Amino acid sequence: MAARQSRSCLILATSAVFLLSVRHLGGTLYVLPGGEPGEVKRSGEAKPMLRRALFAGLALASPAEQAHALMAEELRAASLFQRVSPSVLSVSEKPTALGAVAGGATGTGFVWDNSHVVTNYHVVSEIKNPHVTFLRKDANGFDEHVAVGAYVVGADPLSDIAVLQVRGEESMSELMRPLDRGTSTQLKPGQEVFALGNPFGLEHSMSKGVISGLARSMEGTAGWPVSGIIQTDASINPGNSGGPLLNSEGAVVGVNTAILSTSGTFSGVGFALPIDTVVKNVQSMIEEGYVSRPSIGVELAPDSVSESLGMPGAMVMKVVPGGPAQRAGMRALRSGQLGDVIVRMGGKSISSPEDVFRCLDERKPGEEVIMTVQRPSADEESDNVDVVDLVVRLGRSNSKMVVY
Repeated sequence: MAARQSRSCLILATSAVFLLSVRHLGGTLYVLPGGEPGEVKRSGEAKPMLRRALFAGLALASPAEQAHALMAEELRAASLFQRVSPSVLSVSEKPTALGAVAGGATGTGFVWDNSHVVTNYHVVSEIKNPHVTFLRKDANGFDEHVAVGAYVVGADPLSDIAVLQVRGEESMSELMRPLDRGTSTQLKPGQEVFALGNPFGLEHSMSKGVISGLARSMEGTAGWPVSGIIQTDASINPGNSGGPLLNSEGAVVGVNTAILSTSGTFSGVGFALPIDTVVKNVQSMIEEGYVSRPSIGVELAPDSVSESLGMPGAMVMKVVPGGPAQRAGMRALRSGQLGDVIVRMGGKSISSPEDVFRCLDERKPGEEVIMTVQRPSADEESDNVDVVDLVVRLGRSNSKMVVY
């Protein structure tokens, strides 16, 4: 029975090749070998002769022709995987065996340049002695693991990005093959993408999907939102974190970081950090060891506070002594009196603390920005508010000292 099944599969595959060959040559299935040109066999004769013709294809089809049974799209995806997969590696506390799930934290990373690997902050945050493991072919063409020690040169919990420096214990030029980087500004819903990584410790896995949404927002550490998040239906599971999201040309357009799930496994909604944000933050971490951000030196109230008071904007709860906001004259909540509510920043309307973060993301430390605030009227008997424009020179904050 098994032999018959195997034979059936082979015949079907061969038939497909044969049919394509006939179509390519411009013939028709009703003009069979043995007839005169233009002669059409009667339907009763055509069936057995068609079978013999299809069986003949078994001997005529070469392995190369059978390989062409793969669709062009499949060949393209397979070629992309073979080209980029050597640059995708596992990140763990210790080297892992092929296909095995390592103990402790495990994730994915990818080669950024000749000496650095990029991954997620949450992948390395609990790893004391990080290693990166490459998978390459040995002299006999078999898979071979190469585990190399690494250390963290920069980690940013706010954007969930970390950069590892690979230790030069051997010549790394053969292994460190940086991936091409694209841009996330031109992405469109429906665009094809590929997620590479080590889901559940299964090394060098690839899934295909599309971009299902753009400009999503995800709350990061200390309430600082990460904007421009890419939503995809390409399968992302535990272990994929830190791996690249590629476009159809094999260029990195995002870094896989999270899923929306009720079970802890993929349910159709995955999220990736946009590569434009990653490029900016990685460059800062390589140069300075942290991500430098502009700061106004305030603590903002949750949305629920402003909403309950019917005051749209970002309410100032605390002002950092000596910080940019205090120097500009911004007021915090005090003695039962409401603090300033930021309603405009740099000419843009502010309706929530998230809008303040977005505006800060577009600026650099040292820049001056006009911030419009509403504050209780100086006339204690009035229910009106005063509208005041403040000129704030933005300060500097980093991942080690988070102030807004």
